[in-house]
Amino acid sequence: KRRYEIHTGVDLYSTDGMEVRAVETGTVVAVECFTGPNSDPPSPWWLPTQAVLVEGPSGVVLYGEIDAMCAVGDLIPVGSLIGRVKRVIRNNKGLPTSMLHLELHTSGTTKSSHPWIDEKPPSLMDPTQFLIDASE
Repeated sequence: KRRYEIHTGVDLYSTDGMEVRAVETGTVVAVECFTGPNSDPPSPWWLPTQAVLVEGPSGVVLYGEIDAMCAVGDLIPVGSLIGRVKRVIRNNKGLPTSMLHLELHTSGTTKSSHPWIDEKPPSLMDPTQFLIDASE
């Protein structure tokens, strides 16, 4: 838990523009504004980014803080390009400003759980083993 909210994902620091590829085959179930003034709820203290939710055998993988390059209904084979990492942190304080925000949810999830919530969403799963398996 952070100071004011629960952080619901794993942030994988990256360079701005780095390709984001599917860790498993699935179907895009949502593409949404993830951060910035147009997200729901708005987070104008961050730069605008998107999230792509892909449902596959392990559940729904959320790829957040990216610029999406796919649409709802697209079948995404493993290794396919989903989008590119987009800078999210507005002010550079010497720490990384771009990252892939990754979450794993139960099947049927179609909306992100933004990181400034008070309690853990019931659909949220521990992605540790999933990340280990995907990296091998």
